[in-house]
Amino acid sequence: MNQKEVEKSWFTVSKEGLKQLQKGKAKTFVISELSQNAFDEDITTCKINITRKGNKSRVSVEDDNPIGFRDITHSYTLFADTYKRRNPEKRGRFNLGEKQVIAICDFAKVKTTKGTVLFDENGRTELPDKTEKGSIITVEFETTPKEHEELIKHTEKLIQPDNIKFIVNGKEMPKKKVFKQYTTSLDTEILKDGQMVPQFRKTKVNLLEHNGQPSYIYEMGIPIVEIDTPWHVDVQQKIPLGVDRETVRPAFIQDVYAETLNVTHDIITTEQSSEIWVRTASKDKRVQKQTLKSILQKRFGDKFLSRNPFDRNANQDAIAGGYNVINGSELSKEEWQRIRELNLIKSTTEKFGHKGLEEQVGEPIEEGTDLDRWRNFCRKCAKEFQGNDINVKYVKCTGTPVRADYGGHELRFNLNLLPKRFFKRITEENIDLLIHELAHERGNHAEENYYREITRLAGAFTIKAIKKPDFFELEEN
Repeated sequence: MNQKEVEKSWFTVSKEGLKQLQKGKAKTFVISELSQNAFDEDITTCKINITRKGNKSRVSVEDDNPIGFRDITHSYTLFADTYKRRNPEKRGRFNLGEKQVIAICDFAKVKTTKGTVLFDENGRTELPDKTEKGSIITVEFETTPKEHEELIKHTEKLIQPDNIKFIVNGKEMPKKKVFKQYTTSLDTEILKDGQMVPQFRKTKVNLLEHNGQPSYIYEMGIPIVEIDTPWHVDVQQKIPLGVDRETVRPAFIQDVYAETLNVTHDIITTEQSSEIWVRTASKDKRVQKQTLKSILQKRFGDKFLSRNPFDRNANQDAIAGGYNVINGSELSKEEWQRIRELNLIKSTTEKFGHKGLEEQVGEPIEEGTDLDRWRNFCRKCAKEFQGNDINVKYVKCTGTPVRADYGGHELRFNLNLLPKRFFKRITEENIDLLIHELAHERGNHAEENYYREITRLAGAFTIKAIKKPDFFELEEN
C-alpha cells in the first residue's frame, strides 16, 4: 500500500463538522487567513475584492507570486507539512486556515500556476486551468449586511509589509506609519525534530497609531487580539497561538506591555500612567528601573513614600513635608514587589521616623547572666526558624520609644526601656517582641511579606513548642 492509500484509509474529514467549529467566529477571519497566506509569499501586490449578491459575500484574493501555490494539494489537505513551520518570520504554521475558510463556503476556487481546484455542490474538482503567475482564491459564503461591511472594514486593520502594494476593491491602501520600533527577545515557536517547540528569540516590534480604533497585538501585520495600549503592537515573528489563532497567553501580553512601556514611558501622560496595561507592565520582571520610576512620578509626583500604618507621626510628618503618601491598596502586591526589588520607594518611617537605636559603648555582657542567655536564645531562634546567623547587641538609648530593632542580621535591645525581668524567662511579652523583630528579615511594617513572616514565625514557634518544649529554655552556650 502506497503512502496516499495509507493516508486515505486513516482519516476522513467532515466538511460540515469543520464548518460547525467555525460558528460563533467573526467571519473577518476569512480576510486574515487569506491575506496572511499572500503576505507570507514572495509577492509585490495583493489584491482583495469584496462584493455581495443576495445574502452572500464573495471574497477574491489575488497575488503575483511567480511560483503560485507551492503545493496545490495544501488547499484541501489539513495540517500538511509546510516550510512556514521552520521559519519564525512566516505567519503560517498549522496549514489549517484556508481549510477553515473553505469549510464555511458554498463555493470556493483556488487557481494557481499548478492548476485549479474547485469546491462546489459537486464536491472537489481539479481542473487544468492555470495562471501564468500568482494565485487567485475566490470564496463565497452567507453574510448579513453587517457582516459584509465588517469584512471590508477588516481590511483596514491589516498592516501590509513595506514591499507589498495592497489593493482593496480597486483602491490602494495607504501604508501605516511606524512611529517607534524596538528590538527585544520574545517567545516564539518553530518546528524542531518534528514538533512545534517554544523558542526565545530576538525580534523587532513596531508600534503604530490606532487612530481612534481599538488597539491590537499583531503578528506581522495580522491582528490577533485587542489590547489596552494606546498603540497597535506589531510583533515581527510568530506569536505562540492556539489553533484558533485568536488567543495569546496573558504572560506573553504582559511581557509585550513591559517592553513597550520601557520605550514609551517618557511620552506616557499622567492620565495614561494609571491605565490597566501600564499597571500590568509595572509588575513584570522586564520593566526597567528608570521606566518604573518615571511611571511612579507621573502617578504620585516627584515626592512619594509608602505609608506605614503603625507610624502615624511619620505619616503626618511626610504629608506635612509635601510627600504623597501611598497606601498599600493603591498598588497591587506584584507592583509593590517589583518596586521594592528596584529599591524605588521608602516608607514614611524610613524618611521621618526613628533612625534606629544608636550604638552605645557599654560594658561587655558576662556569660551565664540573663542577658547572655537571652542573646543565645535569640540567635538559636534565628538559626532554627530563618536559617540566619545573627548578632545580638544591647544598647542604652534615650529619647526614643523603640525597645528593639533589627537590620543587617543584627538584633538590638534597648535596655533603657526593657526591665530586667524581660530577660529572665520566656514569656508572651518577649516572644512577641522577638517575632516582631525577626520578621523584619522579610520587610518593613507596611509590607505584606513582613506580616506573612510574622504569622509564619508564630506557627513555627507554636509547632516547636508542642514537639520540643525544652527548646524554649534559656540556656548558656
